[in-house]
Amino acid sequence: MKTNFVISCDSCVDIFKSYLDKKNVHSITMKRVLNGNEISEHYNSTKEFDAFYEAMKKGALPTTVAINPSEMQQHFEEILKKDSQCESSQDIIHLPLSSGLSTTCDNAIKAAAELNKTLKNRKIHVIDTFGATLTMGYLCEELIELRDKGTSTKDAIKRIEELRDHMQIWIIMTDLFNLKRGGRISGVKATIGTLLKINPIIILNHIGKLAIENKMKGNKHAIDYVLAKMQKLGKDVNKNFDTSTVYVVRTSQSKLYEDTKAAVAKKYPNMKMKEGIVGPIIGSHLGCNSTIVIFEGAKRLEVE
Repeated sequence: MKTNFVISCDSCVDIFKSYLDKKNVHSITMKRVLNGNEISEHYNSTKEFDAFYEAMKKGALPTTVAINPSEMQQHFEEILKKDSQCESSQDIIHLPLSSGLSTTCDNAIKAAAELNKTLKNRKIHVIDTFGATLTMGYLCEELIELRDKGTSTKDAIKRIEELRDHMQIWIIMTDLFNLKRGGRISGVKATIGTLLKINPIIILNHIGKLAIENKMKGNKHAIDYVLAKMQKLGKDVNKNFDTSTVYVVRTSQSKLYEDTKAAVAKKYPNMKMKEGIVGPIIGSHLGCNSTIVIFEGAKRLEVE
């Protein structure tokens, strides 16, 4: 089947590599650093994700590395060379990690701009997802459907940008150490918050940056708060999400995650819920025991 564009993304979509390959989605793997060693991996099983968080629980402190312009250019060149999947008239649409979280997006834009100077009948388009993990996965799944329907490049980009701007991402955190390590809060606040069992409620704002939207005491209050935001900001408020997909995503296994799934399912029994796991790049910053609720709704909040 002839399509108008091919799809590319980085591994922060947190979708199994085997699935991306099956759907003809080209992916470039982001790297993390542990004990001075660079690790490049794109998981294919839940066990691999869980092993990463088990290592964090035992004291592993990974950091992450952005994909540089040279690596991105090589990735795009490899796609362009695959004539069987990328005809001379096909564009490339690339979905990178949010520019608000990494320089990976800007580096992809630079690489695409250089290559576009040499291309005649096709173009590389980079869409800033303002997202990470299964937020990117949500956009990628939508883009796969658009591609397979024969949607034009222009219309596909318009739809993805519209969807992106209406993605609601609500993160409940319990691991304040990683907020401290990332410079989001001070050591004193992290210590006090941990002792008082404070759950920061974090969003990805209108430009894809992490912002602390509120703080709740205890898991139940945090879950209830996110449910209230779903009711207020959800796309299908009056239909109880009957026609919507809601992602409930975790870092490590936790009671918070199981309780959040149960609460969302109870309140919206007819919705389509998808579960997922945050990969090692974003997980390195969120830490263990975090839960994310992702849904299409009102425009993203402008919270700094």
